[in-house]
Amino acid sequence: MEKETHLITDKYDWSFLKHGEESKDLFGSKKVIVVKLLENGPGREGAKILKEYSSNIHKENILIVSAEGLDYKSRSSAWAKALDSVGITITIDPITSENLPSWIQKIGMEFKVKISKELAYFLAEKTEGNLLSSFQEIKKLALIYKEKDITLEDIAHEVSNSSRFTIFDFSNSFISLNKKRMFQILESLKDEGTPEALILWALSKEIKNLSQTIQQGSTKGIWGSKKYIYTLKKASEKISTKRLLRSLKKLAIIDASIKGRENQKPWTAIRDFCLNF
Repeated sequence: MEKETHLITDKYDWSFLKHGEESKDLFGSKKVIVVKLLENGPGREGAKILKEYSSNIHKENILIVSAEGLDYKSRSSAWAKALDSVGITITIDPITSENLPSWIQKIGMEFKVKISKELAYFLAEKTEGNLLSSFQEIKKLALIYKEKDITLEDIAHEVSNSSRFTIFDFSNSFISLNKKRMFQILESLKDEGTPEALILWALSKEIKNLSQTIQQGSTKGIWGSKKYIYTLKKASEKISTKRLLRSLKKLAIIDASIKGRENQKPWTAIRDFCLNF
């Protein structure tokens, strides 16, 4: 079966789809005709020819029309409806940075592993939105954690196994408001190659727990050891809501710097956050 591909731009010659032209094959061989619309629709001439083709199909051939980012008006146009009436329309939503974490969780389920929301966001940041890299990370996790629920804490344990300090040591020093120890652990984690996104996760978790404790006046619903819960309660008594709101803004700066949307380097933003908390 022969295949021909046409990349359609403005003023492209559509004669390849005219019924008289495509019927000239003396041997009647089958053909796959791929039409890629590089702009928002086929244009006036293309729309006319696609409608004509739909009403007079060459049954020996397969026509595939693909388009990226067609607006509602184009999808509802006469040429699109004509093609749909004689064929199949498949709409594939683009995987953006916003819905990539959900896609990661969905693919994880196909590999029989349940990936937590936090871990999905971590993987999305780590792979910088690259679908192939994300897919490979999911496959790797599926091999390690066969048919299990996976959280970011599991990954944190993996990262921390060979470390002098763990990410949980850092969390505990942060919530204890012990800046000297916190910076000692932070520099050690940096030297050992701990991902910035993992540090951000730890900081975000502690700010969230502090906020919840202050709002409800108790540590109800927060998981942790008795020592951690006691330390969290003590810290919540020393921190104002205004301070927490400032912290949320600074966490957003760290997140943006990790994604390359800030001029400030991630580790500089992390140090600044810890120093001024």
